[in-house]
Amino acid sequence: MFIALLVLGLATFIGYVWLAIVMFKRHVIWGSVFILPVAVGFVAGFSGSPVMLMVANGLSIVSFLVGIIFAIMNWSLAKKAFLLYLLPSIAIGGIVASEMFSLMQTPEVVAIQEKLYKGEISQLDAQQRMQKIMQQKFIDRYFNSGAATISDDDLMTPEEQRIESLREELRIKNDAARASQEYADEQAKQVEIKEEQLRKVNIFSPIKISQVKNYVGKKLRIVSFDGVERQGILESAGFDRLTLNRKLAGGQFNFDILIKDIKTLEVQKTVLK
Repeated sequence: MFIALLVLGLATFIGYVWLAIVMFKRHVIWGSVFILPVAVGFVAGFSGSPVMLMVANGLSIVSFLVGIIFAIMNWSLAKKAFLLYLLPSIAIGGIVASEMFSLMQTPEVVAIQEKLYKGEISQLDAQQRMQKIMQQKFIDRYFNSGAATISDDDLMTPEEQRIESLREELRIKNDAARASQEYADEQAKQVEIKEEQLRKVNIFSPIKISQVKNYVGKKLRIVSFDGVERQGILESAGFDRLTLNRKLAGGQFNFDILIKDIKTLEVQKTVLK
């Protein structure tokens, strides 16, 4: 579509220049009346003001009408240049009108129309927003490969932008407060864990030999009848002996204690102070 518009635009420009040359050859007044409205309108269009844009469009129409009148009065002389100017212009107008109608159905424009209908925005504000959307989308479609550059802020009134700014500021503060509270809760949880660890102590509690099988994997402290104390992890409990494991600097080793030699038997437990 862009290539088609480019070709049609080039053809229209060539036809316009050709027709202007024919008019100047006929009389300088014809050529001046045909060119001056376009030149003035071109300069006015760069102002960006809605009023000046209307003036520019009006002057373009005046130039177009001058071309039609001249072609009718001097058909044999101007018909080729005029048709080269006229037909591509009509084609471009049809394409642009079709595209503008399509853009009027976009969600952004429909939303603006709904706001206007509900009285949330003024007629002028709605026109400015729709004009900005349609211009941007038209440029995006044919020049920027469809890359959207209109932000939500572009479609807001100054009051709406102020309110949205306040909402964003409040959201940032709430997020900061939430993050601060989460950090405080995490720190309090860590302190609680450390305090609980500090309150934990290991003690040895007496158990019966008949219950020792329930404590496999636990640390035992055993005192024999001859007063010798031994500690280790209970590996197994047999009929007549207990097998314990103990870690030393050189590694680990297992040793057996006969049940008949046990005077006291205790298991290590962790309790809070």
